[in-house]
Amino acid sequence: KTKKFKEISNEWIELKKLSVKYPTIAKYRVVIDTQLAHQFNDYTMEQFNEDIIIAYFNKLSTKENYANSTLLSIRYVLRAIINYSHQKYKTNNCSFELIKIAKKQRQINTLSNSQKINLSNYCFNNFQPISIAVAISLYTGLRIGEICALKWEDISLKENYIYVNKTMQRIKNIYSDNPKTIIIEDSPKSSTSNRKIPIPANLITLFKQFRQNDDCYLLTGRSDKFVEPRSLERKFRKYIKNAGIEKANFHMLRHTFATMCIEGGFEIKCLSEILGHSGSQITLDRYVH
Repeated sequence: KTKKFKEISNEWIELKKLSVKYPTIAKYRVVIDTQLAHQFNDYTMEQFNEDIIIAYFNKLSTKENYANSTLLSIRYVLRAIINYSHQKYKTNNCSFELIKIAKKQRQINTLSNSQKINLSNYCFNNFQPISIAVAISLYTGLRIGEICALKWEDISLKENYIYVNKTMQRIKNIYSDNPKTIIIEDSPKSSTSNRKIPIPANLITLFKQFRQNDDCYLLTGRSDKFVEPRSLERKFRKYIKNAGIEKANFHMLRHTFATMCIEGGFEIKCLSEILGHSGSQITLDRYVH
């Protein structure tokens, strides 16, 4: 019997579980459930052809609100499912050569110099656990999930390095609807995100003052309790208002750090390694205009 897209997409996901990490599987699942399913679930695999695919992407691209990365994910997943079906069941294979997704220049929002100075002063003068998170991101560019996963054992004051080897994220629970999302702590997705970062002098004082046992999370001082990215983002919104900043999100601290380094003449290759990018080109494309 001819298999339908729904069945084939489930088979493909099962196969991918052997080779990719849970967060990636969850991302594919979201792409299928929120984008592809309502359009293609009742299609048989034989019905797919280039015209149908081109029409689908044309429809998507007229919707302004799709981020570039979302369109690329949709293209990757749809192409992989059709290819899997072709290899296993000899159904049509479709060329995606004509589906070109234009790279949009990402808007990089940073804090202004005066905002950065105000926030930094506020951080070092009003100490609370979130101040550590803000100071680390502002002066090392760590991502929110990497900061949430940091434990004191990752901070070496002897060597003056922060060791980044984990990230924390909240993702869709693909096994059940209760709970809908789960928090996982895992090694970073790419090997370049596994890195060690020199500790700037102003953070060393901070770390010495608040040092806890090795197995404790930095942001809670406890081994049995952490702060997850979503709640850190919420706390951050309140925190910046006290520092006189109306609107910002946590990731802007990373952008501010990177932009500051480039303006200060920092070497791109070193900056790329500190940020955990997979190559200097990403750093160049994102921050050098």
